[in-house]
Amino acid sequence: MARVSLAEAARETRGVLLRGDPEATVESYSIDTRTLKPGDLFFALVGPNHDAHRFVPEAIRNGAAAVVISRGRAGDFPGAAVIRVDDTTRALQDLGARVRRRQPVRVLGITGSTGKTTTKEMTAAVMEEAMPTLKSAGNLNNTFGLPLCLLELEPRHRAAVLEMGMSYAGELTRLAAIADPDVGVLTNVYPVHLEHFPSVAAIADAKGELFRGMRADAVAVYNADDPEATRVALPFPGRKIGFGFTERAEVRATCLAPLPSGSTRFRLGGAGEDREPEIPFPGRHHVANALPAAAAAHAAGADGSAILRGLARTRPLPMRGALLRMKGEVRVLDESYNSNPIAMERTLETLSRMPAARKVVAAGDMLELGPAGEEAHRALGAEVARSGAALFIAVGDLSELAAESARAAGLAEVRHFPDSAAAAAWTAAALKPGDLVLVKGSRGMAMERIVEAIRSFLGMEEA
Repeated sequence: MARVSLAEAARETRGVLLRGDPEATVESYSIDTRTLKPGDLFFALVGPNHDAHRFVPEAIRNGAAAVVISRGRAGDFPGAAVIRVDDTTRALQDLGARVRRRQPVRVLGITGSTGKTTTKEMTAAVMEEAMPTLKSAGNLNNTFGLPLCLLELEPRHRAAVLEMGMSYAGELTRLAAIADPDVGVLTNVYPVHLEHFPSVAAIADAKGELFRGMRADAVAVYNADDPEATRVALPFPGRKIGFGFTERAEVRATCLAPLPSGSTRFRLGGAGEDREPEIPFPGRHHVANALPAAAAAHAAGADGSAILRGLARTRPLPMRGALLRMKGEVRVLDESYNSNPIAMERTLETLSRMPAARKVVAAGDMLELGPAGEEAHRALGAEVARSGAALFIAVGDLSELAAESARAAGLAEVRHFPDSAAAAAWTAAALKPGDLVLVKGSRGMAMERIVEAIRSFLGMEEA
């Protein structure tokens, strides 16, 4: 964690130290009293439906060394040092930005409609092979999570790999200003968050804020096979690296080879000398995550050997592409963290190429698609029918349309359930030896319940 004096914290947040020793230091930070540790600097964030000032007394009782407030007086919060600022969220962001700029560190910022977390993990694994690297953890990818991550920088770090999320226009402008990336990555632009944007082009424009917020001597890494990602990347005045599977890409994957273990080997060109990485993920869509990781890490100083080692040791995060082996020779492709139409299409493509005695698809609603939602789910049903699946388990209100479409396309065995809790027990009991099960759905559908039910019913195979 970054060590900061209270005087520096007050200065960099444009605040006033109302009480406390200016030379006293803090080196851990919190915005949540449930996870606060003794000695933390606590920021009382204020949002539309939340005001953490009411938790400041609890933070002090739990051992906060200092608190950052925008309301009240020092006398209202006895027992800790107090810094008063105009805006506590802005204060957190400004302090994170200050810590990022005060030491030589290469920052790699990653955004995109899908794949950014897996790309972040792969990029960080490669960078860790080359130099001491900090990576954003969990969901620390927004306007308060990202500065919290930057506050974890230590003097030993020489790189930071940061996920940068976005749901509304303007968010990436602010994140880029805080992180000041040396390398910016745009994985793709898909019809996600259409409830908040009028078109895919508008989503791309919002994603492009990352490149518009970067210095001219930074490097823009973008999906050269994605027209919208290309459109917003090309105006960047500095160095640009396109990745993909076509000749348009400078960093390109060819000769993809699925392996019996569930891993994928491919030939990588353009990130230094040509090499043949192997990633412990099944499918072309995960190679699409490895490409920007290799391109970005190479631009930040990682060599080809680091790319090979880092990609090989990356492991799927829970619910993000792990191939789980259950007893009875049942395999579960756990993609339950999230979903959207393009990601679903890519994962079904992977499923269609994997050998199995029987293939099962358990798909939950794809949310936040706005008016496009109904048609997207009808299309999903037809895609499932074409994928080679023998059983389709559709979960959620919108997925009832997918179930109808799958039946109309000739898929004989289709079941619909209102939610994942209702689907879980039935699915686990319906599986047969040799089944390969894809589980995927939007975060709000909690499709991991189905994975857990299968795990409980069958048990995991011995490693």
